[in-house]
Amino acid sequence: MSSDEYSDREQSQIKHFALGLYLNVAARILGQSRDIAYVDCCAGPWKSETPDYRDTSFGVALRVLRDARVFLRSKGKNPKFRMLLIEDDPGAFAKLKAFAGQTSVPETTIRAEKWDFTEHLDEIVGFARQPPAFPFVFIDPTGWKLAQLNVIKPILQLNPGEVLINLMSSFITRFVNDAHQDFTNLLGAKFAELRDLHGEEQEDEVVRRYCEAIRQVGGFRYVCALPVMKADRDSFQFHLIYATRHLKGVEKFKEVERRAARQTEVIRAEKQQKKREKRSRNLDLFTPEIRYQETRYQRLKGKNKGLAGSAVMNLIKTRDSLSYDECWAEAMQFAAVYESDLRGWLAAAESQNLVRIAGRKTSTEVLKIRANHTISLVR
Repeated sequence: MSSDEYSDREQSQIKHFALGLYLNVAARILGQSRDIAYVDCCAGPWKSETPDYRDTSFGVALRVLRDARVFLRSKGKNPKFRMLLIEDDPGAFAKLKAFAGQTSVPETTIRAEKWDFTEHLDEIVGFARQPPAFPFVFIDPTGWKLAQLNVIKPILQLNPGEVLINLMSSFITRFVNDAHQDFTNLLGAKFAELRDLHGEEQEDEVVRRYCEAIRQVGGFRYVCALPVMKADRDSFQFHLIYATRHLKGVEKFKEVERRAARQTEVIRAEKQQKKREKRSRNLDLFTPEIRYQETRYQRLKGKNKGLAGSAVMNLIKTRDSLSYDECWAEAMQFAAVYESDLRGWLAAAESQNLVRIAGRKTSTEVLKIRANHTISLVR
């Protein structure tokens, strides 16, 4: 994935990086026991700079699914992958249809439809379910209306199934204070409360409320948000909202989040260096990462570490004893929070005699999921 292919659209580069990482892992795991149905509801292509569309979401998905299929065949597995690519714009759809016709093969069939996907939800659900397969749906609209809960409810309720939604948080916060805009179907009946908030606090609450709405409408156990920064400003462009019903999904998505955060630093550092060199007309003496500047993500991380710790403690207080897995799943749904943060918080709570940790074979054993570690409140 070359940076030159994503010049002036680095946010899409991070989005596709995250999509490819997760879809690769999911296809290799799930493809061992079932077929995969991939749906891209707003496929485009838009602003592609490559003849094979490798810099588009559907191009990334196809490459990843083909690589996963090669891997699975080496393991003696032979799943079928199906792709449904949807686009309503006539010009973009013509390119999409040509792509599907040229690249579809029996093992990875590609179906392109000129649809407003909101008017063909029954067909999308039917594609996902017949024949039985595990569906992964990507919804990447340019605004917020196509991400509203009343619009995508049938997709969210596909079970089994997972979704990845691009929530244009920076765009939403530009309009949420407009009294003429109704965000009930996106953020709930009490969305007007958001107008009492400002700046980062308002944006963070927009994301939190949308994640909670996705959880409730889709019956998901876990919903995570991956923030994607603007390339040349210290702020977020959008959040990728991932919903799953499985702990394994959270585990793999957090790995994607960590790698995407690192890739973001690399891309933004290079962008900052080019800007400095253009301004000074001199080459930098240092590598881009040394002079990299960013504070928004770090502020979110600091805030969410505190919120995650409080959420875990509240969870512990509701039970006589609960598994480390449950604490882990609660904490990992906070963006920019990782397992090392949870372990550190629990170690501090244990040293203060606030919680008791059981199930370790030795006092130095590292806490981890699926190891029968339990946490209880010291009363």
